[in-house]
Amino acid sequence: MQLRSWIADQFGSSEPETLLDESVYSRQQIKEDKIRLRQQRRRIIKEMNEYGAEYQRLLEEGAQASELEAQQYAQQAKIAKKKYKIKNQQHQKNSVQMATVVTIEGARELLEMTDSDPTHISDLLGNGEVDLSVVEEQMMDEMVNYELDMDLMMEVQEALDIDIIGSETDLQGGQEMEMIEKMRAGDLDSEQIDIDNQVEEEKEQSINDDLGLGIGEDIGPGSV
Repeated sequence: MQLRSWIADQFGSSEPETLLDESVYSRQQIKEDKIRLRQQRRRIIKEMNEYGAEYQRLLEEGAQASELEAQQYAQQAKIAKKKYKIKNQQHQKNSVQMATVVTIEGARELLEMTDSDPTHISDLLGNGEVDLSVVEEQMMDEMVNYELDMDLMMEVQEALDIDIIGSETDLQGGQEMEMIEKMRAGDLDSEQIDIDNQVEEEKEQSINDDLGLGIGEDIGPGSV
């Protein structure tokens, strides 16, 4: 089943105009769904960790057991892995549901800021005249709180035709992971880390990317 169809099955619709309608999906319902999904998520993660630890323990004990006992440990480990897979599927479902709710909530916030109605959400996001930064920040905070990855958010937004957090947003932490590896290897000291310098460099690069300019290119009438 495609994601858009799955969302329609779970929420009754995948049309943004419908999901953003307060009379269809109220603010109170969103609040209750977020609480329920968060509690469910915590329980699922706890059970995944338990089955994962059990799987590892059974394999380790099986490695120390006799040939006959090892077969029993292998069967028990296989069962633990199947249980883990089921919980992993539930975790993915929970993630899609939460990402959908967070996206709807962000779009609602944007509509309130611009005093627009749900039928204009596509025009609002496409005209480039609206500053999405405040809503983007709120949604990214929610992504951190609920441990939602960027790829999933992009898929959900695409399915809903609500592109608030743009595809150019990088939350993968590539540069940060590289810095962590350097610190582990002793090649980078914590005193050498300057977040202000990094932000300025990223801002400068972002401006050039947004304008389609390379470093040092001439612009204006004289560049023709």
